[in-house]
Amino acid sequence: MEEKGSLGPQAYKALANKSRLEILHLLYKRPMSVEEIAEETNLQPITVRHHLRILEEAGLITQKEYRMGKAGRPCVKYEILKTTPPLSFPKREYLVLSNFFIKIATLLLGEKRAAELFKKVGFEMGLNAMKKLEAKYDIKEWTPEAFKEFFIEKYLKDVGSEPELLEASKTKIAYKLHNCIFFELALEKPEIICDILHESFNKGICSALGNKARFIKLKCLARGDPYCEHVFEWIS
Repeated sequence: MEEKGSLGPQAYKALANKSRLEILHLLYKRPMSVEEIAEETNLQPITVRHHLRILEEAGLITQKEYRMGKAGRPCVKYEILKTTPPLSFPKREYLVLSNFFIKIATLLLGEKRAAELFKKVGFEMGLNAMKKLEAKYDIKEWTPEAFKEFFIEKYLKDVGSEPELLEASKTKIAYKLHNCIFFELALEKPEIICDILHESFNKGICSALGNKARFIKLKCLARGDPYCEHVFEWIS
């Protein structure tokens, strides 16, 4: 019997398809209707509905009605399921799924196209993380002081990265990360997790900073260092 909240065989089967991976990538950005997905993927609507049904049955997406005005029928759109797994959810399931996704994406898309996908995902994750901080704390400008207070001391602590501030000046923020939430996966695939996903994540952060800062990686846990060490330098 499957543990409640664990990923079942349907989820793995649902991800083992190039078109469904592409649909998930689109829905990661925003909710979309069948017609919108069909236009983006060049698939027939009937084919899109087939893939959406499989993804929904696997518990990866859900559908929601959106009203465009007071009159007329509501528009049905699909979105990534955002429910939080229960505490009994095995942590290693995330590693298994991530590893599985990387292998399937590389197999179906090829190494070059898969790398481009991982770059886009990493960049969007970094950009979205900063945008959420801006909205939550009403941040008008990303000064080094604001970056230290909200990104280092709040965001990185909240995600469990165990940050340690090394330097904070008017032009530079340097810090260590004593924990990596994807450490086991990074050990196995540092060229993807560290060199592509995380590097792109930090480029997304730089974009949110208005491209006024540059990111420098000095040390990496997955490459054998005792911690990760990062620097953001503001460009005058």
